Amino acid sequence: MARRMTKRALLDRPAIAWAIAALWLSYLVAIPIGYMTVDSLTDDGLTFAAYVDFFEDPKLRTAMRNSLTVAAGVAVLSVLVGAPLAFGVVRTQMRGRSVVSAAMIVCLVSPDFLLAMAYIALAGPNAGYFNQALRTVFELKTESGPLNIFTLWGLVLTALPHGVSYVFLALVPALRNVDPALEEASRVQGAGPIETIRDVTLPLMRPALLSGALLAFSGSLAMYGPPHMLRLNVLTISIRESLVRLDFKAASAASMVLILMSLAALVLYRRSTRQAERFRTVGGKSFSERAGAEGRIAAAFTVLGVVYVLAVLVVPYGGMTVISLMKSVGMGFSAGNWSFDNYRAVFADPAVRKAATLSVSLAAATATLVTVMGFVVAYVVIRLKLRGRWLLDYMSIIPLAVPGTALAIALAVVYLNPPLNALGLYGGFGILFVAYLTRFITFGVRTSQSSLIQLSPEFEEASRVGGAGGLKTVALITLPMMRQALVYAWLLVFVLALPELSASIILKGIHTQTLSTVLLDIWNGNGGLAQACAFGMTMFASVGLLLLTAAAIAKRASGGLRIGT
Repeated sequence: MARRMTKRALLDRPAIAWAIAALWLSYLVAIPIGYMTVDSLTDDGLTFAAYVDFFEDPKLRTAMRNSLTVAAGVAVLSVLVGAPLAFGVVRTQMRGRSVVSAAMIVCLVSPDFLLAMAYIALAGPNAGYFNQALRTVFELKTESGPLNIFTLWGLVLTALPHGVSYVFLALVPALRNVDPALEEASRVQGAGPIETIRDVTLPLMRPALLSGALLAFSGSLAMYGPPHMLRLNVLTISIRESLVRLDFKAASAASMVLILMSLAALVLYRRSTRQAERFRTVGGKSFSERAGAEGRIAAAFTVLGVVYVLAVLVVPYGGMTVISLMKSVGMGFSAGNWSFDNYRAVFADPAVRKAATLSVSLAAATATLVTVMGFVVAYVVIRLKLRGRWLLDYMSIIPLAVPGTALAIALAVVYLNPPLNALGLYGGFGILFVAYLTRFITFGVRTSQSSLIQLSPEFEEASRVGGAGGLKTVALITLPMMRQALVYAWLLVFVLALPELSASIILKGIHTQTLSTVLLDIWNGNGGLAQACAFGMTMFASVGLLLLTAAAIAKRASGGLRIGT
C-alpha cells in the first residue's frame, strides 16, 4: 500500500509532467536540429567551410534567390487576394460566403502537389488544355504556349491557394472581433469607404494581416512537391540533390540556411502575434453584428469569390477528374475514350496498396501520439506554473519553421551516426514515424492549448479541493471536457500526415514507399498522366471526406472550424 501511494505521489508531481514533455520535445526537436547544426559547422574542428561552399556555388545561390522570390511573391499576392475575400465574407452580403470559407480550408489541407499536377495538365506549354484552346481560338502558329507553368511565376500560382488560405483564416476572426461601430463612426465623420478601410480597418487588421503573410512566406519556402514537378531550382530541391550525391555537409548547410530563413519569418510572426494585443477592440462589452454591405459592392465580392473558387478548386480538380477518366490522354475528348480503368489500375496495384497501408498506419500512429503528447505539453504550458514552461512552448512551435526536407536531412544525419545509429531506424518505418511526429507536433500542442485556455481552471480546482489527485482530476474532469477537441486534433493531424511528401521523399526506403512518393513515381513515368490523376483524385476525395468529419466535430466542440495555430 505504501509503495503504491509513493508511486502515485510521484506521478502527481507537476515536475514529472514537465520532465516528460521536455524529454519528448528534446528528442524530437532539439537533438536533430542541434546535431545538424554541429555537423554543418565541424570537420576535424570548427569550420564554416560548408557555408562558404554554399555561398560560392552559383546554383545554390540561385536556388536561395528563387526560394526567396517565390516565397515573397506568394506572401504579397496572398494578401492581395485573401484580404478582399475575407473582407467580403465578413463585411458584405456577398453570395456563397460559406462556399468561399470551405474552399479556403480544403485548399489548406489538400496536398500542394495535387494542385501542381492539375495546373501542369491545364497550362503545360505543349499539351496543356488551356494552351491548346488558346492556340485554336486565336489561330496561333505555334506548338508551344502562350502559357507556361514551368516558371517561377507558375510556382507562385501553384503555391498561392495555400498562402491565400493562411491570410483568409487569420483575417476572418480578426475582422469579426472588430466592432463595426468604429467603421460607422468614420463614415459619420465624412470619410468614404476607401478612406474608412485605409484609416480604420487596415490598421486594426495589421497584426493578423502580417501573421497570415508570414505563414504564407514560411510555407512557400518549405514546399517540395510543386518545384519538383515543375523542375525548378529551389533550396528544397537542392537539399535532396545534395543528399543523392551523399554530400551530407552541403545538405546540412543548405538545410540550415533554409531553417534560418523560416525561423526569421517565424520570429516576425510571433512578434506580430504579441503586438496583436495592442490592437484589441473587444473588451468586456459586447457588440451586435450588423448587416454587411449589399448591392453592387456585395455583387463585386461575389464575382471575386466565384472566380477564386473556380480557379483553385473547380477548374483544376475538375480537369484532373476528366483526365483520370480518359483511356488515352492523346485521344482527348473523343467518344469511346472514357473508362474507369485508371482507377481500377490504381486500386489493383500492389505497390499502391502497400503504400496505402503504410501511410494510413503512419498517419494513425502519428495522430494518436501527437494528440496524447500534445495534450501533455499543452497542460504543462497552460496549467502548471513551473519555470521553463515558455521553453516548451517555443520548442513545440519550432517544427512549424523547419521545412520537411530540412528535417529529413537532420534525422538522416542523427540516425546514420553514433550513438543513435544503433537504433537501426534509418530506412524503415521508425525514421518516418519520428519525422512525422516532429512535423505535426505543433498542431497537437496548439489545438490542446486553445481548448485548455477556453476551460476555466475552477473545475479542476474544485476537484482538487474535493481530495482528488492531479492525475485523477485530469482523467475525470479535464480530458472529458476536451474530448471533442482532442478528437478533432487527431483527425486534423491524420489528414495532414496522410499525404506527407517533403520528408518522406528523402527518408523512404525500398520497402517504405508512402502514398505521396508512389504518386510521384507514377507521375514521373511509371503510370502516366491519367493514372496519376486517378490516384490524385482518390487522395483528394479521401482527404476531403476526413476533413468534413473533422469540421463536423470542430463545429460541435466550439461552434466553428479552427485550423492551424
